[in-house]
Amino acid sequence: MKSSNNYLKVMTDMFFIQLFWAFGVMGVMLIIGIVRLVLQFQANGQDNFYNSFFVVATFFFFVIGIMATSFLPHYVGHGVTRKDYFKGASLALIGMAITLPFVAWGISVLTEFVVENVTSFSFREPNMEVSIDDSNFIGNIVEFLIVTPFVEPESNWVLAIGIFSLKILVYYLAGWLISAALAFYRFSIVIGIGFIAISIVLLTVENVLLRSVLSLPIPNRYAFLAMPEGIAIAALFIIPLGMFYLIRVLTKRVSIRV
Repeated sequence: MKSSNNYLKVMTDMFFIQLFWAFGVMGVMLIIGIVRLVLQFQANGQDNFYNSFFVVATFFFFVIGIMATSFLPHYVGHGVTRKDYFKGASLALIGMAITLPFVAWGISVLTEFVVENVTSFSFREPNMEVSIDDSNFIGNIVEFLIVTPFVEPESNWVLAIGIFSLKILVYYLAGWLISAALAFYRFSIVIGIGFIAISIVLLTVENVLLRSVLSLPIPNRYAFLAMPEGIAIAALFIIPLGMFYLIRVLTKRVSIRV
């Protein structure tokens, strides 16, 4: 392969490898959903597949984002430049962020159609509200990072898919940023903790801005981060672009043992 096309090879490899991981998680979720349905663990219904995967995506894409830097030594060892690695990995991420929300929605529509026409089981309405009580500091921070702004595809599919895609993008980037920083600073614990804190701040700001744009309740401790709608929309895209930039700077200079 020509060196000018190396980034396309990286993009293809990482896209399909990580897509395979995502399909594995989806498969496990489907099995768990079927078991719950058969054994009727939740008499009041359960979330549909789209809503469930939306929550799971918080953890999944953060974790595989952390794993993204582990691909770098492999590609550098095969003559791929850091620039091509970054371009390919970034395009693979964008591809996943666009593709997987549609896949999850398609599976959700199909499973709901089959279940509701074969059984008397019904799916419950999603509960994606966060507590506005500030009494539990750590618990509220964790909840706020997990329960991100949500829109049902049935109400506005363009907005719903866009929000899901943005969530995949920023949570993956947060994990990637942490692992890139650890690799650059040779796994310094202090630096690692520092970049974890930076990622938490960026994810928190992103969630507050999105809640502001969607006119959703914002916990009191984050109210000072709210911005006018026009500025908030611009910031929603500036934050992931800034994360891309930091990752590029770190991966460009990290030392690799081939």
